[in-house]
Amino acid sequence: MMIKSPTSRILIFWIPLIVFTLLAGIYSAGTLRKVPVAVLDQDHSNLSRTLITYLNASPDTKVTTYVNSEEQLKDFFLHHTEKAIYCFPHGLEKDVLKGKSTEVNVLTNSTNIIYGNILKRNAYRLIETVSGGVLIRKLTAQGLTPRQARHLALPIAVNAKPLFNPEYNYLYYLVPGLLTVLLQMIVFFMGARSINTEYKAGNEEELLETANHRIINIIIGKLLVYTSIGMVIALFISILFAVFGIPYQNNIGAILFLFFLFILASGSLGMMLSALVPEEIVALDIALFYNSSAFIFSGFTFPVMGMPLFDSLWAQFIPYTHFLGAFFKLSQMGTSLAFAQDELLILAAFILVGFFTTYLALSLKMKNNIHSEIILTKA
Repeated sequence: MMIKSPTSRILIFWIPLIVFTLLAGIYSAGTLRKVPVAVLDQDHSNLSRTLITYLNASPDTKVTTYVNSEEQLKDFFLHHTEKAIYCFPHGLEKDVLKGKSTEVNVLTNSTNIIYGNILKRNAYRLIETVSGGVLIRKLTAQGLTPRQARHLALPIAVNAKPLFNPEYNYLYYLVPGLLTVLLQMIVFFMGARSINTEYKAGNEEELLETANHRIINIIIGKLLVYTSIGMVIALFISILFAVFGIPYQNNIGAILFLFFLFILASGSLGMMLSALVPEEIVALDIALFYNSSAFIFSGFTFPVMGMPLFDSLWAQFIPYTHFLGAFFKLSQMGTSLAFAQDELLILAAFILVGFFTTYLALSLKMKNNIHSEIILTKA
């Protein structure tokens, strides 16, 4: 029955095949390179030209426009595609050589925070590099050795080493999150149609006979189907990881075990909703509301610890929140399952709640049906 349904075919086949591949392809570049920027050079000195050369040599930026005056800055971003303007003031080189403090203003179009963060980071790195080089040359001119000059110019060296995603690659970060939250939605939606659809079609007697009149067989049988489909989709996700070069720092067995619990939890909760809400369309509306918040409240876009109290509490009632924490531990940090035991236990709790609530709801439905049949027989 499920395979015959057009909605089920879209959920099972077309969304994973088309949407998953499309999402991975969007972020296949991984990181932004050669962001177009503009320059206002009011100094026209060797130092300002060196700074422009550094901008062009950087993998992050490329100078594509030169601004002639400050008047052009007022509405520059309204008419240009450049994402930043580097302003080198009059007397920049002279002030630096005299040891005076000076400023290089960098105006960024931060309507897109990705551009804003990249350009801000690049600006700090550029100015610090050039400033340190100028100071080192000045100290060596006074008779110090290059080594002594470097120690004086940079008495404290910061060695920052980003772990787990050192290149800040959006392909490694966004795509796993997008694909796995869609996986939850697919399995949950299948579960949300599992019971009420049978009653709507009048198949409850046939369903009971197939399950030998045991409710537990109905639940286990349907969960096995949804979990099998979910695991096939999870395997397809792992294939996309390999195709697009998304690394994972753990054995595939541990990650698939996490997927198994996650899929089982999503299917159990979806089936619970289907058993509690007899109207299929209402159940699907609730499923849409519940799952559409998963990505936002999971901590993927904004840390849960920074959310208001109600939002952070709501996040705990979504399986994806706990799956995501465990997934990053296993796939990016390379930890063992022991370090994700808290998340795994919570996913197991979701499975138990969904399973037993579905069992109780179906038991009540069966008793009501039997009671109704007795009344009709007596009548």
